[in-house]
Amino acid sequence: MITNEHMRRLLDTATPISGGEGLPGPLQEIAEAAWGRGASGVLSPGGPPPAWTEAEAGAGPEELMRTELEVNDFKIDDEDLVPDPDSYLRRTVSRGLLFASACLRRAADLPEAGRLRAVVITGVDDDFLTHGTTVKFFLHRGGLPSRYQDVERYILEGIAVLGPDDLPSLEPAR
Repeated sequence: MITNEHMRRLLDTATPISGGEGLPGPLQEIAEAAWGRGASGVLSPGGPPPAWTEAEAGAGPEELMRTELEVNDFKIDDEDLVPDPDSYLRRTVSRGLLFASACLRRAADLPEAGRLRAVVITGVDDDFLTHGTTVKFFLHRGGLPSRYQDVERYILEGIAVLGPDDLPSLEPAR
């Protein structure tokens, strides 16, 4: 897993992903649905990517990853977490990791499953309740998208880039 300093601090206090309250209904539905595939190879959790992806997706790996990151950009529902700002960041990161891991596990049967990546992004500046957490997905195609090659440059967000091989390290110790 690739993380920046902000995310490493958040991960130290995050609830293990198999515990906690679970996912809100709409996120659970996406996580349980089969992954979809567009004609250009763009993958999307929760079903086929929208038709516009075919017009937007370029032929190169960077363009395909950019299109996937645009279409696979999920805001983590956090309204129920806002009333408790002391635990908000810990719980919203946990929820983002739970969603990312559920989607990656659901993709296990895809031939490209080992190359799927999730990006969990949480705002950590003074307006963290405004920014919340988002999770994005892309298929690793020979390198990381340019925006995630140096995650330490992000000073207002905690960022984690993870793949299926990282999931066991996120589970609680037994």
